[in-house]
Amino acid sequence: MKCAACNVENPAAAKFCQACGVPLAMKPPASPAPGAAPKSAGLQITPTAIGIALLLFVSVVGAGYVGWTWYEDSARQAPAANVDEKAIEEKRKKAEQDRLADERQKLADAERDKQRQLADAQEAMKLAQAKADEDVRRAQDAARAGDEQAKRAEAKAREDARAAQEAKAAQEAKAAQAAKASLEAKAAQEAKAVQDAKTREAKAREEARARELARQREQKAAQARAAQASAVPVVASTPAPAPAPIPQPAPTQVAQAPVSAAPAQNEPCAGLTGLKREQCSSCNRHGPGLRRNACEDRAMDRYCETRWNKPGQTECIDKRR
Repeated sequence: MKCAACNVENPAAAKFCQACGVPLAMKPPASPAPGAAPKSAGLQITPTAIGIALLLFVSVVGAGYVGWTWYEDSARQAPAANVDEKAIEEKRKKAEQDRLADERQKLADAERDKQRQLADAQEAMKLAQAKADEDVRRAQDAARAGDEQAKRAEAKAREDARAAQEAKAAQEAKAAQAAKASLEAKAAQEAKAVQDAKTREAKAREEARARELARQREQKAAQARAAQASAVPVVASTPAPAPAPIPQPAPTQVAQAPVSAAPAQNEPCAGLTGLKREQCSSCNRHGPGLRRNACEDRAMDRYCETRWNKPGQTECIDKRR
């Protein structure tokens, strides 16, 4: 349906023009002809005007009479006309209400669109702000992660350095312990060797003393036999005279070398002199072992205190002194 006011094509079901809002069933008001001069607002009283006024008065009176007559004649047809006019008025009011309702609807729709656009804009701003906050948070998280990773790397480096130091210290301690154990084993071997040497030396001294004692006993036995052989035998008296003895040459006395007194059998240091006797007399109470070795070293220090590296003191030679 085309609007009579603006010539805009509207849908067939529309009651108002979508362009100008004029009801489509109503005709637009007549516009003044172009170029017509506007009428003056002033009133001029002239005879012509008076005649026209009288003519109009007569016409009005006549029209009133005619109208009254027509009214009386058409009184019976007035209700139907009134009904038509009421229906037309109701339609016009309804059309006006529909137009106003459409306008309110359009305004409401426009307001809703505006509110929706504003809400969309606010939502977009919120989303942009949230995205910016999320980006900032991610950047901060990345920075914190980088710092934590750097700290973990630094802590790991310190831990590795400490572990390396501990391993090095453990290796050094193990090497020192191994060296100490080696030195102790070497010292123990040397001490054992010294002890074995001293044991062999003591055994050799015992054997020498036993041989010396055996030689002295044999010498004493030989002296006793010689003394018995040189003694004069006693002749017992017999009743019969003994024949005259045959003269025998006198036994020749053999000069015997002086025999030194035999050492006591219970003296363990008999036959020892010098350093050996000093060590034997001082350390005889100790059995073979480290204590006896230490005691012999102390006895050697006492004996050789004034004899170190002197001529004739073969027992007190020490290249370190």
